[in-house]
Amino acid sequence: MTDTLKHDHDSTAMGYGTSSESSAQDETMMNNKSIEEIRRQVESVYELPMIPDMASRILQLSADPAASVKDVVEVVEMDPSLAAQVIRYARSPFFGYQGNIDTIHEAISRVLGFDLVMNIALGISSGKVFNIPDDGPLGTKAFWRHAVYTAALTQALGKAMPRQMRPKAGTAYLTGLLHNIGFMLLGHLFRPEFMVLNKLAAARPNTSIAELEKRILGMGHAKHVVNMGHCQLGDWLMQSWKMPREVIVTVREHHNEDYKGEHCVYSRLTMVANRMLKRHGIGDARSEEVPEHILKSLYLSEELVERIFEQIMDGGEALDVMAQQIAA
Repeated sequence: MTDTLKHDHDSTAMGYGTSSESSAQDETMMNNKSIEEIRRQVESVYELPMIPDMASRILQLSADPAASVKDVVEVVEMDPSLAAQVIRYARSPFFGYQGNIDTIHEAISRVLGFDLVMNIALGISSGKVFNIPDDGPLGTKAFWRHAVYTAALTQALGKAMPRQMRPKAGTAYLTGLLHNIGFMLLGHLFRPEFMVLNKLAAARPNTSIAELEKRILGMGHAKHVVNMGHCQLGDWLMQSWKMPREVIVTVREHHNEDYKGEHCVYSRLTMVANRMLKRHGIGDARSEEVPEHILKSLYLSEELVERIFEQIMDGGEALDVMAQQIAA
């Protein structure tokens, strides 16, 4: 794994004073800084992890109009655990396929399709570069459980939209899978603060994660990212890795009810999925209520969303197994 620290973490290396008066002045200055200024400051001290080789290969394939199923099979089969996840997903009850699926080629040609397999592989491989604690509401186990459920629900909700409005199924799945990747980067760059945040999130489940992030990231070594919660950090990482724009937008905007810009359909689907999952104690959504204007913009009714949600939860055993295998 790439060593993320170029220099010492001590805040004095960033030019901060140690007195309470100096700290107050620093906090005021930080709150007035733009995200881009904070980003440049962080880059001067920390180094982002490199995109995993597998993810890089898949991105190259996705940009190649001549790429074939054979090419995807060859790349995915390089990682046996990843191949197993793809096959397991193809066998899941969501697709209702009655035949046998024993190979990646069969998963692609009979059930999932080229695009979805590419995006499943891209999403899973992207998370393998990080090393964060297993347990807690933000740990690896909870992260992948939330990610897998959100991906499946986002994909299913997208399929229920009118055909002319419908997003790409594979892309919808990927945005759901990676929407919280910023937590991974937070744990990777600022481990002490992440550990505190993880414990605080467990102790105060009714407090929004945004509020907890602001409190924790305003202290210690991470004080210079007080305005950059997991959404901004994830956005930064996805841009660095040159991920699809749909993913970048969703990572940044999935909590923003007012976002109406580019690729908002993906961020809104992910938001709906998050809020529904919150009702079952999964994830970090700020509310269990799904805004009516969001549903209308997606041409989805509350009744239809409820029905799709129940179908996904009925297949929860398969998703739990998948999440456990990824986390392991």
